[in-house]
Amino acid sequence: MNVQQLRNILPVTNDTIYMNTGWAGPTPQTVIKRISETLEQEACLGPTSNNWLEVARDIRDEAISLVARELNASTDEITLTHSTREGLNAIIFGMSWTNSDEILICDLEHPALTTPASVLNERYGVNVNSVAIGATDTPSEIVQKVTSAITNKTKLVALSHIQYTCGLVMPIKEIAEESHKMNVPVLVDGAQTLGQIKLDMKDLDCDYYAAPGQKWLMGPVATGVLYVRKDHKQITEPIFSSNKIYSRNYPELPLSRLAMTSNNPALIAGFAESLKLTDSIGISTIEKRTLNLANVLRRNTSTSNKVNLLSTDSPESACGLVTIGLDNLAPDKLVEILQNEFTVVARTVKGPDGVRFSTHYFNTEEEVEKLSAILENLANR
Repeated sequence: MNVQQLRNILPVTNDTIYMNTGWAGPTPQTVIKRISETLEQEACLGPTSNNWLEVARDIRDEAISLVARELNASTDEITLTHSTREGLNAIIFGMSWTNSDEILICDLEHPALTTPASVLNERYGVNVNSVAIGATDTPSEIVQKVTSAITNKTKLVALSHIQYTCGLVMPIKEIAEESHKMNVPVLVDGAQTLGQIKLDMKDLDCDYYAAPGQKWLMGPVATGVLYVRKDHKQITEPIFSSNKIYSRNYPELPLSRLAMTSNNPALIAGFAESLKLTDSIGISTIEKRTLNLANVLRRNTSTSNKVNLLSTDSPESACGLVTIGLDNLAPDKLVEILQNEFTVVARTVKGPDGVRFSTHYFNTEEEVEKLSAILENLANR
């Protein structure tokens, strides 16, 4: 599927420069159609009929198979969730903590990680070790900062693969390698990766990886995935659990127990459809175009005296998220002007404080150039 074909099934692109996929991607009409057809099928068969339950199981199996292939993981290492946050919490609160333990995060993290870390501190007295990472730090600097902060009290390293505020791609493979030398597992927040960059769980060798369906995959809200490496499947036991229905001698506890509640089959069907759409384009093609468009925005910004690039421009650490600031406009005011006057959708972030733009496969070079001109004109108002 080429760019124009995708734009043809994304109505928002008709009148809007949509650059907030990092919050939530626009939903393709094919995904909406699949959700609608699944709801119709459920209504016709009856939500508790044997025929429908079989269909629902098939939908679930389809989604797990598709996402396992996207992650280069085994299907028995995958469970479906409702969000990245749910997966992160299932792992964090599925571990036993004491006041002698420590969780290691960094100061760029999303509340999806900082909040449960704070709860661990409040509830159990766990020390939260937040490493200071700069938005333009190099991979070697990041690895050094993270690994040097690991102590004999560190029970878990929990980091985002891509930092949501600035688009910094973290060297997760290298961090996992060093952490494992000290017998510390690694949990990864993949909120900004699935559907944007090529992922390989075997290569990354992290222990846990949580990701959503509604962002770069452009799937429905309330869909997501949690990867648990095979050797950890029987270790984690979430506080919110359905395990009472299983004997403790059960040969292999199902990974689905880590999901908080049951999933909506129609939304899972939409999730599966979004995965098929990504596959039809090719994740390598998406990653290349996404980065190229973001690089145009970075390049245009770097030539301006009043438009400030707040993200890294390093090829090894950059992605499709670009954070920008103007000297004369506060981020919230800039977002308001962009949307109200120019129908450009973006969002504010803090640390660094600016406006974050997401360039996806469906965005165009013309949109990026138009945005660059708008920013330059606003900076000179």
